Amino acid sequence: MSRMGWALRTLLVSDNTSCLKDRKVGGKFIRKCAPGTELVEWLLNLSPIVHTRTQAAGMWQALLEEGVLCHVAKEQPFKDKCFLYRFKSDEDGTAGGAPTSDDVSHANDHIREALPALLHRGPDATLRMILRKPSHERTQEELELVYEELLHIAALSHLSTSIKRELASIIVFEAHAHAGTVLFNQGDEGRSWYILLKGSVDVVIHGKGTVATLKEGDDFGKLALINDAPRAATIVLKENNCHLLRVDKEHFNRILRDVEANTLRLQEHGKDVLILERVAKQRGYSAFKYTVMSGTPQKMLEHLLETRLGGQAGPNDPFLDDFLLTHIVFMPVPLLIDELAANYHADADIDLRQASDEDQEYFLTSKRRVVQFIQRWVLAVRHAVFDDPLAVEFIEELATDVEAEPALQEEASIIHHVLTQLSRYQEDRQMNATQKWKLPPNGQPICLFSGNTHSKTVIRPDDDIIFRVYCADHTYCTLRFPMATSAEVIKACAADKLQIARLPEDLLLVEVKSSGERVVFKDNDVSIPTALSLNGRIFVSPKDHLDALTPLPEQEVPTDAPDVDFEALSTKDVAYHITLFDWDLFWAVHEYELLYHTFGRHHFNK
Repeated sequence: MSRMGWALRTLLVSDNTSCLKDRKVGGKFIRKCAPGTELVEWLLNLSPIVHTRTQAAGMWQALLEEGVLCHVAKEQPFKDKCFLYRFKSDEDGTAGGAPTSDDVSHANDHIREALPALLHRGPDATLRMILRKPSHERTQEELELVYEELLHIAALSHLSTSIKRELASIIVFEAHAHAGTVLFNQGDEGRSWYILLKGSVDVVIHGKGTVATLKEGDDFGKLALINDAPRAATIVLKENNCHLLRVDKEHFNRILRDVEANTLRLQEHGKDVLILERVAKQRGYSAFKYTVMSGTPQKMLEHLLETRLGGQAGPNDPFLDDFLLTHIVFMPVPLLIDELAANYHADADIDLRQASDEDQEYFLTSKRRVVQFIQRWVLAVRHAVFDDPLAVEFIEELATDVEAEPALQEEASIIHHVLTQLSRYQEDRQMNATQKWKLPPNGQPICLFSGNTHSKTVIRPDDDIIFRVYCADHTYCTLRFPMATSAEVIKACAADKLQIARLPEDLLLVEVKSSGERVVFKDNDVSIPTALSLNGRIFVSPKDHLDALTPLPEQEVPTDAPDVDFEALSTKDVAYHITLFDWDLFWAVHEYELLYHTFGRHHFNK
């Protein structure tokens, strides 16, 4: 560009009739300057490839942008008006003497070769000049020009015409000269959305390093604006002279927040790691417009720790609870514990004395969030956490670490509370270690001989239960087995006691309901006595005698009950008691039980 500036100046100076003259401006004598209108006309006459005044003005603007040309009063971008401009070499006195005929000949040759390149750079320079202006200064023609350019940007392709027209008035150009410049840091408040026009940037995450490189046409920074969440990564310029388009938060919220795509994808190393979908806006719903639909387990946990803990989540945001109640499907406890430990000890390899205040604050925040996660985990799945030796060991180690950290006093009291719950639970378990249950004829198991008969106690796999198994002629045997005993074992033992002389594979274990319906248990089913429907009975039968099984006489008559005229009860009372009974049953099912049942017990070794 400086060579092109030299060539144009050489021709202007050597042409005696040209516009480049010494002029008096505001009492000062300015050497070799010219008004914008005359420079544009001169360029139009110089070459047939320059057709319009707009093209010529763009070419002068490209030279001005590179510092080859400058406005005399240092105020204006290049305008096709009576503002005065001169070459930088005249301003700083490095122009030298009058050009020789050789100089003019070289200048003419250079312009013939290089003018098309300058013409090509003109529109981009004009666009950058417009995008640097405040919104209210952009003319209608300039807005049209910006809109035409926005049509070619891939990151905006899903937006409607009217939205692109609105963006044309507020989108801003930003340039950064040096590689290594940090655009924003992980954990910062999100203030802008960016589109990369030229150059590339690295996406850096604490503890992971660079997870992606974004190139021309990519956009970033949207998620923090949509969810009012902190920045999920640090953005560092990878090369010199990067050009970006920027949309600031207030404009983003006004124009884009409600029309953004329904699905957002976050990528690391070129692969999707998190897919978020927009949630329907409900009254009183949380601040989070996007919730996680799928992702890699590590990224989901990372997103959760950064955005849903520390008081950022609204009371109705479902993602945290969804994760806590279902993580065993995709992130078994050992893996979860490893990830939590890695987050808590993110500063393990770093000398904290040399770390910046920002880094130290980040490490402390990470620790706080892990402790809050443990608190919410115990709250959500209760005893399942305390039943897992790995989880208990991690909580105890965490308590020691937290207490040793003076800055984590609040977290120390949280973890102390969790430890208190843990020791209470362990005491209760010891007290009820040898629980026995009895299955009465009409349904629910009753706890026998346990330490505490008043409170509801959890039925455990190794608890014994006493129950009856019938055969076709309604004779029965009484068995006592741990809850986790399989149908296959019960079937073989009952057949032996009832003296049914058949091979185990010829026998079936069946529930006969009071309606006469028969339900066959699979050999690997467990918890048979507690799986019966109300007033159901367990039968053992040869396969070919299944049709001979009939309900017991006692199943077909009402069981003993208080003497109440049923018709005297209101429908509301009946509904209330049925609902209460249903609720009791529902409350007795742990969320994990539902998962084991749905996905198959064998997947969880349960």
